[in-house]
Amino acid sequence: MHLQPIDNTEIEPFTSAMDDPRITILPEAQSQETFDDVWGSEPGSPNHAGHNNNFAQDAASAAAPVGTHPGDMPRLQAEHTNAGYREGISAAKAHSIQAGFDEGFSLGAEVGSLAGQIVGLFEGIAAALDGHDEDSSKKARQTLDDAKAELKIDSIFGPAYWNTDGTWKFDVEGTNGGDEILFADVARAHPLIRKWQKVADAEIEQWGIVLEAIGGAQEHERQQSPERAHSSAVPQTKKPLDW
Repeated sequence: MHLQPIDNTEIEPFTSAMDDPRITILPEAQSQETFDDVWGSEPGSPNHAGHNNNFAQDAASAAAPVGTHPGDMPRLQAEHTNAGYREGISAAKAHSIQAGFDEGFSLGAEVGSLAGQIVGLFEGIAAALDGHDEDSSKKARQTLDDAKAELKIDSIFGPAYWNTDGTWKFDVEGTNGGDEILFADVARAHPLIRKWQKVADAEIEQWGIVLEAIGGAQEHERQQSPERAHSSAVPQTKKPLDW
């Protein structure tokens, strides 16, 4: 039997193109895996097993409670730690500010009270001398102006006398030389208060002023510090000012 030769003229361009080095032919298994993400893998392929494992993990994650998810633990710990840290700072700040305010207010009140008494004394002397001796009246007004300038808030509470934490920079001795220091001791030891208290004591002695006769004076306001007790005695030869 004689067979006729097959005419490959029509497919020759395609078969010759397969020899072109620029064309890469993938193995059958790899070519099938290329489209697995579109059409899915067959049950026997490795990708199919991998997909099944992923599906199982997703299902287990969905079924597990949210609080037990491993990825939530660090986040929840960080959130609770930050919240507790902020709460602790807020509580400590409020407590510290209140305590600092209470202490600073009491000490500032003592210093301000003494400064106010001194300035008030000079104001009374200046007012009493108005219309009397011109030189004495002028001197009293000058003393009052100088005292107001040095005993103003910016001066007595300035950084020259106080640290940033509220402690004082000047030397303070306890009452009667004791170790316990009260706010009144700190106020009397203030350099500006001591300076002008000596001036006030001199004015009291010069004009024979009786402090006990001034209405509204409190007992603790009339107590003399040990440093100036000797200069506050009222001489009997002086005529008291007419208040």
